[in-house]
Amino acid sequence: MKNLILMLGMFSIMLTAITILKYESSKLDLKIKAANDLKNKLQYDLSFLKSEWEYLSSPENIQKLSNIYLKHQHVSLINFEDFLKILDSKDLIK
Repeated sequence: MKNLILMLGMFSIMLTAITILKYESSKLDLKIKAANDLKNKLQYDLSFLKSEWEYLSSPENIQKLSNIYLKHQHVSLINFEDFLKILDSKDLIK
């Protein structure tokens, strides 16, 4: 009789331990699934932002935007001697 009670006690302790382990395992599985979902969402967002950045920073787009929003004029380059003359004239003004 003692053996039967001891075996039933051990059996119930083992079943309780298995149930607790299964519950903890399912909680961890849910956390892993949530982390994987978040990782996939962040990867999608990153790839979207990279493609947006590539479009925005393309030379054609930068030129188009600068033509629209910046009022610039094309100028010709001056030679070195003229540059030095301009610097000398600025020194005389001070």
